[in-house]
Amino acid sequence: MKKLLFLLFLPLLLLGCTKDDGSTTLRVATSPDSPPFAFKMEGEVCGVDIDLVKEVAKRTGKQLVIIEMPFGELLESVRSGKADLAVGTISITEERKQIVAFSNPYYKTGCVITSPLARPVTSANDLQGKKVGITQGARITELCVEKGASVVPYSNSWAIAEDIVNGKLDCAINDAPMARAYAKDKDELAITSPFISDDYYGVACGKENKALLRSVNKTIKSLKAGGELQKKLDSWNRLTDEKIKH
Repeated sequence: MKKLLFLLFLPLLLLGCTKDDGSTTLRVATSPDSPPFAFKMEGEVCGVDIDLVKEVAKRTGKQLVIIEMPFGELLESVRSGKADLAVGTISITEERKQIVAFSNPYYKTGCVITSPLARPVTSANDLQGKKVGITQGARITELCVEKGASVVPYSNSWAIAEDIVNGKLDCAINDAPMARAYAKDKDELAITSPFISDDYYGVACGKENKALLRSVNKTIKSLKAGGELQKKLDSWNRLTDEKIKH
């Protein structure tokens, strides 16, 4: 009889392991300095990634709450439970999977070098002895060290571009969308290398929150299948091209 009762209640027990926690809010951590994915315009956090989590909130019946923080703190905020999700050009890596769970990838990109047109750094092999600005917590740090570069981490990605122009840095290594924004903002700068890595963006989620992760994956699948994700990317790209100068 005890065995029978256990088998009858087992589906309910399993469901309880992954059910919604009853919260009416969806707390999303982001570092809003990566156009067109997550950035601030007229004081509001917006972009492709923000549209994505807005749709997740809508489909799960929750109120979206954006929590701003440096990029290097995003994964820990999810691991510790301070945030339910984290977005903002977060590349999926095996190391990061030890800390959080990731959604299915929704965008493919890679890292490139941004440097002055007058002093171009054209490949990873040219990084020896160079002062390289990166966003704190970026996975490209290891490659820079391997190539003999002096790595300078920044909590504010836009400050990197400023310091290249004023001569404090030789170059920057960022994901291509951020590098594109640098080149748009600063006439002296350009993307001066091909891709030096392959990266896929994902939404970071707590490992225990399987129900939420399923909702995120369903949302991504739906937006990609209907072409909505690409439309959002194209729209934000056009807008940031117009507004990027500041």
